[in-house]
Amino acid sequence: MLIKRNYLILLPALAFAFLLIAGFIVSFMSLKAVPGEDWVELRKQDNILSGESTRRFTKLLNQHFVLGSTFNQIERGMLWNLTGDLGPGVRAGCPEWLFLADELTLHPDRNNSAQFRAALATQLASRLKERGIKLLMVVVPDKTRIESAHLCGLKRSVLFDKRIVNWLAQLQPHGIETLNLTAVLDSTPGERYYRTDTHWNETGAYAAAKTVASSLSDLQWAALAAGGTLPEAARIERSGDLVHLAGLDGLPGFLRPGMERVQVTKVAPITVESDDLFGDAGLPAIALIGTSYSRNSNFVPFLEHKLGEPVANLAKDGGDFSGAATAFFAGATFRDNPPRTIIWEIPERVIEMPIKDAERQWLETLTKAGL
Repeated sequence: MLIKRNYLILLPALAFAFLLIAGFIVSFMSLKAVPGEDWVELRKQDNILSGESTRRFTKLLNQHFVLGSTFNQIERGMLWNLTGDLGPGVRAGCPEWLFLADELTLHPDRNNSAQFRAALATQLASRLKERGIKLLMVVVPDKTRIESAHLCGLKRSVLFDKRIVNWLAQLQPHGIETLNLTAVLDSTPGERYYRTDTHWNETGAYAAAKTVASSLSDLQWAALAAGGTLPEAARIERSGDLVHLAGLDGLPGFLRPGMERVQVTKVAPITVESDDLFGDAGLPAIALIGTSYSRNSNFVPFLEHKLGEPVANLAKDGGDFSGAATAFFAGATFRDNPPRTIIWEIPERVIEMPIKDAERQWLETLTKAGL
């Protein structure tokens, strides 16, 4: 109790110190915005002696004063450093580990949302089958599921335990091929997701890509490439998207979560000689629709490497359940030169999110008119 009381007494002093630092940072950033030629005028001896430099300096500082976004960042930095608060979108787990709040949220009407999306996927699969196009539904498990050892007090509801299995069970009676990546990521040694980012790291992405390629091979929808090794990976420092979402990425290093040292592999693009793999528009025979998981950590390049053929990456950042799908299926490329096989990557957390109007409209279109 004494320790807690002493901590509370120190809070005003800490807040005052942060305000001083904030003032310094804002002034420094404002001065950085002053053009070089104005600094030349300030340094002239006649201007200094006459007091003109002081007047001009005050005017320039006011002109270039950085306020709104900078103070917002400073406020976020103060809350993070004083209280551990990361804003509404991010939660702190074990030291150096951040998680997306959406993965811990029990959405209202979540079961009906999941059923709706199962119906949407079923309608799509039926329409694709009419055109002779194969569909593989791939679900990416939550980071909070796979890296649960790093939650350190964050509570993930037990109602999420069977979320992926239950949702895929609604698709399988309709003959839809599905793939749950939970088992392979669970059994992959080491960290599989970035510490300060929503997404899988290269270890997780490579394990997932191998499993997707093997599934396509088992279904006889594609063949695995013979041999081939990846180049040696480099190590770089990286700041994750959760740091940005928390509003901390613009702060000095000592006021924000530390940079993460990660593996980055430069994967050579796949080139082919045969024209059989492509339509008139140059779209590969295998296309992938999905989210930012498919645009991070070399997931698609790894998949291409395992298959030995190109994969059209049509994933969309922030696409949630169907953003990339609706854009692709409404386009001329799909209408005129559809791929042979479609992989639809879906993050676990979007299955139970509230339904969007665009999804309702798409289901209505699929039901009435088809693709």
